[in-house]
Amino acid sequence: MKKFKKRSKEEKRSLVLKIVSIVCFAVALFLVFLTYFVTLPQIQSRIIEIQDWFNKIEMFIGSLNKLGAFFTVIALFVIKGVFPFLPLSVLFISTGLVFPAPLAAIINILGFAILVSIKYIWGKKLGGGSAHKVLVKSEVVYDFMDLGGKGNWWMLVILRFVPFIPINTVSRIYGATSMDYWRFCLFSVLGFLPRIVMWSIIGVNITNPFSVEFMAPIIILLAISGISVLVLRTMLNYIDKNKKKES
Repeated sequence: MKKFKKRSKEEKRSLVLKIVSIVCFAVALFLVFLTYFVTLPQIQSRIIEIQDWFNKIEMFIGSLNKLGAFFTVIALFVIKGVFPFLPLSVLFISTGLVFPAPLAAIINILGFAILVSIKYIWGKKLGGGSAHKVLVKSEVVYDFMDLGGKGNWWMLVILRFVPFIPINTVSRIYGATSMDYWRFCLFSVLGFLPRIVMWSIIGVNITNPFSVEFMAPIIILLAISGISVLVLRTMLNYIDKNKKKES
C-alpha cells in the first residue's frame, strides 16, 4: 500500500487501467466456463423456469406495434442526448427485444448517430464545456487531439471504443472543433459499432439468458473492454512521455 502511495499520479493511473483490463479478461474467461456449466442436465431444469418468465416478457413486447416501438426507441435516444439518465446499453437491449438482430442493430446505429449529433451541435453552438477547458490547458493533449483544428479522427474512434468514457462529453468536445459533421458521425459509429452489434444481439437473446447466443456477445464485450483499456493506457503513457519532453 505504501509503495502505491509513493507512485506518481501517472503511474497510479496506468496501474489502475492495467488492473481493469485484467479484470475484464478474467470475467470473460469465467463466462466461457459458465457457458459450459449451464449446459449440464442438472442445471437445465432451473434454467427452464427462468426462461418461462422471460418468454412472458417477450410475448408482451411482441404484441406492441412495430412502428410505434421504432419511434419510441428513437425518442428515447433523443431524450438520452439531452438528459443522460438512461443507460445506453438498456436502449440497445430494448431494441433487440422488439426487432430481429440485423434490424435492431440498424435502428440502434441510427439512434446512436442521433444521440451523438445532439451534443455535437451543442458543442458547435456553446463550446466544448468544462472537459474541453481542462484538455486545452495541456499543449501536448491539445495538439495530439487537434482540438484547435479538425479534430483527430482516429482518437475519436478510440474514445468511442473505450467503454467508460462519457459519450456526450466526447461529442461536445469534437463539436467545438472544425471536424466535418459527417466525418464525426462516421468515426463515432465506427468506434462504437462493436458494442452496438453485441448489445443488439444480447437484446434478441435476453429471453434465453444462459444460452451461447446470449453469453458469447457478453464475453466479446468484456474482451473489447479489456483491449480498449490497454489501448487507452498506452495512449495516455505516450502523452505523459511527451509532456515530460515538453517540460
